[in-house]
Amino acid sequence: MTEIPLFPLPLVLCPGGRLPLQIFEPRYLDMIRRCLREDMGFGIIMIEEGEQVLSNREAQLPAVAHSGTLCDIVDFDQNPNGTLGIVVQGRRKFVVYDQYEMPDRLMMARVEFPAEEEKTMIPEEDRHLAELLGNFIEHEAVRALNQQIDFEDASEVGWRLIELLPCSNPEKQRLFEMKNPLHRLKELDRLLLEMQSG
Repeated sequence: MTEIPLFPLPLVLCPGGRLPLQIFEPRYLDMIRRCLREDMGFGIIMIEEGEQVLSNREAQLPAVAHSGTLCDIVDFDQNPNGTLGIVVQGRRKFVVYDQYEMPDRLMMARVEFPAEEEKTMIPEEDRHLAELLGNFIEHEAVRALNQQIDFEDASEVGWRLIELLPCSNPEKQRLFEMKNPLHRLKELDRLLLEMQSG
């Protein structure tokens, strides 16, 4: 069991994904400093209910999902508005077994890391999903993240599509929690068909 700080967000980040963040709350500024100093990561986890930013000291912490992604800080810079800008990259999935709160309201969790998904080649019948992802990454905002994507890897294509498709966060979390990358691609394909027909 490993203890990590949590950074709850209204989104799902998968292993290998990159995400720019603006850090301004003292509890998270302290967390980032500690992560940089000790060369450690933190967990990004989806908010199921509640708010990302605490409006006051007595505000309730958000309810979060049971699993998320351990992230590394790959870039950081002080912004002109005084906030700290960082870019994180997802490293691996974690499952929360227990969580608690620090005096500064930082959420901590005891987590375990499930076995990492083995690289699985995309079947021919799912290759259109890799092509769709190729179209997505041409978007300026996605291209700016400089992600290296293996379009032959079923896990990686599935994870990037989860992050980029315009579906609900609970749906993204359900897909994220799936253990078989080929089943995940089939579900993504089904979801795309629903979007097109709806």
